Amino acid sequence: MEFRETLLSSIRTLRSHKMRSLLTMLGIVIGTGSLVSVMSLIAGLNSSVSAQFQSVGTDIISVSRYPWVQMGNSEDYKDRKHITLEDAAAVGHLRSVGLVAANIHTRRHIAHDGRVMKYTLVSGSTAEYEIIDNYLVEEGRFITDLDVERRRQSVVIGADVAGELFPVRDPLGKEVRVGGRRFTVVGVLKPKGDIFGESLDDLVIIPITTFQKAYGSRRSVVIDCSPAEGVSIERTMDDIRQVMRTRRGVPRGEPDDFAINTQEDLMSAYNTLTGVLYFAMTGIVGLALLVGGIGVMNVMLVSVAERTREIGVRKAIGARRGDITSQFLIESIILTGIGGAMGIAGGAGIALLVKAVTPLPAEVTVGAVALAAAFAGITGVAFGVYPAHRAGKLRPIEALRYE
Repeated sequence: MEFRETLLSSIRTLRSHKMRSLLTMLGIVIGTGSLVSVMSLIAGLNSSVSAQFQSVGTDIISVSRYPWVQMGNSEDYKDRKHITLEDAAAVGHLRSVGLVAANIHTRRHIAHDGRVMKYTLVSGSTAEYEIIDNYLVEEGRFITDLDVERRRQSVVIGADVAGELFPVRDPLGKEVRVGGRRFTVVGVLKPKGDIFGESLDDLVIIPITTFQKAYGSRRSVVIDCSPAEGVSIERTMDDIRQVMRTRRGVPRGEPDDFAINTQEDLMSAYNTLTGVLYFAMTGIVGLALLVGGIGVMNVMLVSVAERTREIGVRKAIGARRGDITSQFLIESIILTGIGGAMGIAGGAGIALLVKAVTPLPAEVTVGAVALAAAFAGITGVAFGVYPAHRAGKLRPIEALRYE
């Protein structure tokens, strides 16, 4: 009953100064709102990126001329020798390697019956590319070894290309122009979505031998492969590195003049990015809560000064020190609690609005809400203790004399 009376008394006091209470909560609202919105966006990005990596394949080892994530000066990579089909064949002979697919990429306009898709990714590859890079055929078939051997003008098109060039017709068996050259559509891929904002369905795949004949063979090859069954990805990478260094004549002690890329490289770069966001978020939230906490303390000290005679009267009729202290502390917690609730609602609303009007995903998690609520409560206690303690230790006689 004492706690209930103290709580009701605190609420009545705050309601009697609505504008002052609202302005006091503003810093808490901004801090908790920032926390929830940023954490929701990062959680959504984490889920989206994880799903996208799963669609691409998580155990792919990609050997290329350049690393996926370049650190330092890009000029350091320009003199590297091209990777060749012979290098791909040598990697394929390793016992620790399962499937191998050599592929080359360029961008060309794709056209059919007056419709054009500009700068679509054109990949020249082999039959194994379907399995290694997790491409699923929705209609028709994928590139075969016979297509590669006979340099056929066969093409497998992505979902975006099929939807744009063949909105109402079946694309199988139809001719498309890839960079001005005629190809026959033999298959359509299932949609894979996008990764980091770039569509994985805006592409066409042709036999690698046809690619070299049409667009030139003086291009560096990318070797995509997977570990053999029961072999760790680390051992496979070590074997690949040894073979590639031997073939390319890299002296002992010198760095590789090629790159072995895995999904871990992309995840590391992504985690670095989100780490920066978390750091920035921590600074914003900390500053906002500090400002809000100082505001709470200031208002509570003013409240103690305004109600000094009231405190004296209450103590004179039997109120204990703890009763006074708890009332002012509860008022502080209520202020930050309401501010935290408003901030959580606002932050969640902002995150969902961003998700609705932009390509950025968002996912409001229980953890983000709980953390914001905890921060709001801790701020109320931390910045409300001193004013509450000051009110509780006032002497009745001095308080009654206060003007």
